[in-house]
Amino acid sequence: MRTYKCIVVLVICFFCVETLLAQTVRPRKIEVGMFAGPTIDWAVPNTHGYKKSGIKGGGVYGVNLDLNLNQTSSNYFFSTGVNARHIRFGLEYKDNNYSYYDDATNAWQTMDSVLVNSTFNTVYLSIPTAIKLKTDIFFDRFVFWGLAGLEHGIAVSSKSNDEIMRTDGTKSKYAKIDQYKHTAIFKESLYIVLGMEFVIKDKTKATFGIAYDMGLNNVFRKKYKNSITNLDVKAHAHRIEFQFGVIF
Repeated sequence: MRTYKCIVVLVICFFCVETLLAQTVRPRKIEVGMFAGPTIDWAVPNTHGYKKSGIKGGGVYGVNLDLNLNQTSSNYFFSTGVNARHIRFGLEYKDNNYSYYDDATNAWQTMDSVLVNSTFNTVYLSIPTAIKLKTDIFFDRFVFWGLAGLEHGIAVSSKSNDEIMRTDGTKSKYAKIDQYKHTAIFKESLYIVLGMEFVIKDKTKATFGIAYDMGLNNVFRKKYKNSITNLDVKAHAHRIEFQFGVIF
């Protein structure tokens, strides 16, 4: 009888320890991370007479939240967060009645029949909604992951630096031209990221990702028209991101 009781106690202790260990290693419901990095930006115009003007460098930073979709594993997550993105792209086009502020006269002036080379810089506050898939841990340190979904952005600022070429060949430069009235307030994008996590200690991990963002809607408002052709100005933004961050 005494041996039987000892066996029962040992079995109960074994299951208690197993339960406690399972709770300890149970995947977290939420992972919080911060990241930042440089971007490569460009725009593809869809208006007659408009051309892409090279690629530009931008930046991104923000906070991400990964919500575990399956508490029995660490492989399936819903990813969201709040991010700030500085998107820069260049367009070249001809225009009439180009408006600029003349510091010499302290008044707004206009120019006709000029070639404009604009570098737009728009700041978006964005919220991604995506599914993130992670591998199991390799070599006790490495986790690889992929993310796909949509990014929903709101424009909070939009300016351009313009270089103007007149018909006589002379050039002028004008900085920080307000373009917010021409910029679409909302921006929808397809958002894809491939990345890797490196376990530093316990639940703290360094993370790196390469992302591609393809704009789904016109970055300009419908009422924005070219003054020569009277055509709607249309362009779609594209971006490659290099993300460096940490997960707590």
